[in-house]
Amino acid sequence: MRRTIAEVVINFLLGAAWALALLGAMYLFWSFLPFGIPIALLAAVLGSLFGLFLVVFLELATLQFEKHREMRRQTHLLEAIRKELRDSQVRDN
Repeated sequence: MRRTIAEVVINFLLGAAWALALLGAMYLFWSFLPFGIPIALLAAVLGSLFGLFLVVFLELATLQFEKHREMRRQTHLLEAIRKELRDSQVRDN
């Protein structure tokens, strides 16, 4: 299956978003660890939110590309079926 340049860029950005989420969580966890484990865990969750938001956004973009590709394929199939039905109707008359 061929991918467009936009899909390749989105996949690259998806990997970067996961890295951002992980690094943000780790950085804030280790920064807030002297204040206690529960505070550090809360800070890690909050630190990963922006990266996770980007992950969700980019996954939605990927799904839209897949939806568009599938709709084009189904349209092509329906046009072929319509052509076959018209050809069979012409032969019957």
